[in-house]
Amino acid sequence: MLFFSKKSFLVDHLEGLIDIHNHILPSIDDGSPDLITTLKMIELYQEIGYKGCIATPHTMEDYYGNDISTITSTYKDTIENLKEFNQDTFIYNASSEYMMDSGFEQLIENENLLFLKDRILLTEFSYFQKPEYVNEVVFNMLQKDISPILAHPERYRYIKGIEEYKDLKDRGFLFQLNLLSIDGHYGKDAQKKAILLLEHNLYDLVGTDAHKPEHLRKIREIQIKSNILTNIQPVIENSKLNF
Repeated sequence: MLFFSKKSFLVDHLEGLIDIHNHILPSIDDGSPDLITTLKMIELYQEIGYKGCIATPHTMEDYYGNDISTITSTYKDTIENLKEFNQDTFIYNASSEYMMDSGFEQLIENENLLFLKDRILLTEFSYFQKPEYVNEVVFNMLQKDISPILAHPERYRYIKGIEEYKDLKDRGFLFQLNLLSIDGHYGKDAQKKAILLLEHNLYDLVGTDAHKPEHLRKIREIQIKSNILTNIQPVIENSKLNF
């Protein structure tokens, strides 16, 4: 029992990661509001041990008005402004977190997309209900050799059991864990699901989903039990290997 009750700091195992899910670009979504906040987030990432990140602002049909043009221009402007602080190399690239809403299928059809790398795409569901045509959309993505990552699957309350998660995996989704979920930041339901998915080895990648400096400060303070660390370490290593 002592083995399972022993805790260690998660941050001690994050050295060398590239974060593939965050909202670090300023004034483009519900994340960083300005350059100074972005700069503070970079500094906190570096304190934790991250070697870089790929920016992933939201793309949603009814919010923010983001597309390839707005995201790319914001990224370029941000990098230019960060040169003054000698922090222009930390944000490697700009991609997006794509909501599977009614406009997403058209983006897939026309390939108006910003990939994380190769043809890997970060996606998310609504928190309120599962997308109606998710199976068809995923099929279309796979037909185009697009590999979809589902962000924070533990946060969708309407997904009730492990078999539903396995079905999504079988259909072609990769799963990305929000690190804050394992500490209960999003509530007990998300925490329990995160631990369950870790126990069943269903996660492929980790991300911070950091919207503000406070999220990174909280990650810095997370302590986890040895059994959870055993389950999350391969996911962290897989993230390092693939990004």
